[in-house]
Amino acid sequence: MQTPYDAALRALDREMDALTQVISASASRLEQARTLHHALVEKISAEMRLAAGDCGLLADGYLLRARSDRDAHAADAESAEIELDLLRHRAARHYAAMRAVDSAAEQFRQDAQRADDRQQQALVDDIAAARFARMRRLQQTRQP
Repeated sequence: MQTPYDAALRALDREMDALTQVISASASRLEQARTLHHALVEKISAEMRLAAGDCGLLADGYLLRARSDRDAHAADAESAEIELDLLRHRAARHYAAMRAVDSAAEQFRQDAQRADDRQQQALVDDIAAARFARMRRLQQTRQP
C-alpha cells in the first residue's frame, strides 16, 4: 500500500546509501593513513639503527623528512578518525530519522487497514440488519 511517507523514505534511503559510501571511503582513508604512519615508524627505526652502526652514513636529512612525513600521516589519520566519528554520528541520526518515517508509514498503513476493516464490518452489519428487518416484516405480515 502506498503511503504519503514513501517518497520521503526512498529519499532517506538514497541519502543513507550515499552516507554509507562516504563512511567507507573515510574508513579506507583512515586505514591507509595508519598503515603509512606505522610503515614510516618502522622505516625510521631501521634507518636509525643503520645510521648508528655506520659513522660515515649521514641520515639526518632523510630522518628529518621521514619524521615530517610520519607526522603528516599521523595528522591525516587523526583528521580521518574525527571525520569518521562525525560521519558515524550523522549516520546514526539519519538512521533514526529513517526509522521514524518508516514507523509513521507503518502507522498510516495500519490506520488505513483499520478504517477499511471498519467499513467492511459496517457493510456486513447493514446487510445483516436489512435481512433481519425484511424477515421481521415478512413475519409480521404473515401473522393475522
